[in-house]
Amino acid sequence: MIALPKDLQNLHTARIVAGTLTLLSREIREVGPPVDLWSPPIYPEFIREVAARVSRGEAEALWVEERHPARGLAVFRPSPWESDFFGFACARLLGPFMVVEDQNDREARVAGLARQTLELARSRGVKMVTAKTFHDPAVLRGFLSEGFVLAEIDAALEGALPEKADEVALPPGFVFIDGEDLKDLADETVAALGDFFYDGHYRHDPAPGPAEARKLWSRVAADDMKGEADPAVVLRDRTKDRPAGPASARRSGREAGFWILSLCPRHQGHGLRRRLLGGSMSTLAGKASRLRAATASYHFPALKMY
Repeated sequence: MIALPKDLQNLHTARIVAGTLTLLSREIREVGPPVDLWSPPIYPEFIREVAARVSRGEAEALWVEERHPARGLAVFRPSPWESDFFGFACARLLGPFMVVEDQNDREARVAGLARQTLELARSRGVKMVTAKTFHDPAVLRGFLSEGFVLAEIDAALEGALPEKADEVALPPGFVFIDGEDLKDLADETVAALGDFFYDGHYRHDPAPGPAEARKLWSRVAADDMKGEADPAVVLRDRTKDRPAGPASARRSGREAGFWILSLCPRHQGHGLRRRLLGGSMSTLAGKASRLRAATASYHFPALKMY
């Protein structure tokens, strides 16, 4: 048997991944619940992005059955920004993706993917793998059975964005700041936020710990305002010359997801969070067609606002 060069192997695997995700997307769209109640929507932009990463060797595909990847597929990719922050190699796991109805079968397949993930992580020197998955009891049990830690139960909300958004009415003295003007205000805004982010994963992982989690997300918020996010805005109180809070989103093609949305303590409780949300949505109008937001499932004020 003649082994293919690495770049051709990657291209071949990328085609399998793209084909599998496309198949799953059609299956979910055409059949729908309850055949695969737990599978999230899979959009063309996401499929193209994941396949491109695999073809460039930036991600690796894992499956339970090579002949039937639609019965259990996950994608392992490094997470440079977490690795850079913590000082050790970190990775993310996308998926698992599957159309399998029986819950016991699903759990066994997820456990198999979890074992493969940990083996791959050890071979790559990766010390922490984060898997963000959906609310499927079988998936949770499969990961937990192999030693993963349950970090947080989130609720994800998704909806269409208009091509043109209405202007957001702000209280007197408040303005939105974005673009280049935002960079000079990034550090001041992060300092005003204080301990603004609770991330269950890092709270439950004894290695990074809550103090490191606060540092990490403060850095993420600052980087977003300095150009990492597209778009990012800050609501600012001009009368007192101080920030009220930032909002940022990340885009992949025509899909967008909120990354940071927070108010400084002194500005909470006055209805400004909804206006900050509206300002961020206005900057996304025309750039993205769908918007996704995630928050802790017990965070009822955020759920109601979204």
